[in-house]
Amino acid sequence: MEIAEIILRFLQAILSWPIIVLILGIVFVVVFKGPISDFLRRIVKGEAYGVRIEASRPSEQKEIAKETPKIESQDQIEQYIINNPKAVVAEYLRLANGYWFERTFNIIYGTQIDLIEYLATKGTNGDKYINLVVFYNEFIKRSGLSSTQMSDYLGFLLGMRFIEYAGEGSDLIVKVTPHGVNFLSYIKAQYPSTYKYKPY
Repeated sequence: MEIAEIILRFLQAILSWPIIVLILGIVFVVVFKGPISDFLRRIVKGEAYGVRIEASRPSEQKEIAKETPKIESQDQIEQYIINNPKAVVAEYLRLANGYWFERTFNIIYGTQIDLIEYLATKGTNGDKYINLVVFYNEFIKRSGLSSTQMSDYLGFLLGMRFIEYAGEGSDLIVKVTPHGVNFLSYIKAQYPSTYKYKPY
């Protein structure tokens, strides 16, 4: 009777769902190792907790492989730059902007993004400096950093060339720049579901 009970408990342990899931998982990985490996190599986008992954299709990879210049030496690089100056400048700007936009996105406050979006709706007219105090006040309320001055709050955006000033004194106007609009486009494309949730 004891042996039968031991065998029963042993079978119960083996057939419990975590072990079955583990076995099925191992079988799945072994059987589909090739396709999984191919998929992982083709991942071009990803997201975290919303679990959104995007992979390029094999046909797209072939097209990119055809279009990629075959450059292997410094002389070839120099020749490519001479032959394709506009393409090189465009690619350099894309990479440089992407780099700075990523760095900026890591430290920019949510209310500053809201402010840039608001100014983008105003177009070339912009809005009075004093009218933007609502964004600054919201930042103070959320962050509790009352020692931060409004000039510093806007100064960051000015230094990043996302906004510009026109006029003086009480007639000081703040406008979004094309660079600021490009930054907005970049973060909306890269972080469509999260760019609105930056702190402060």
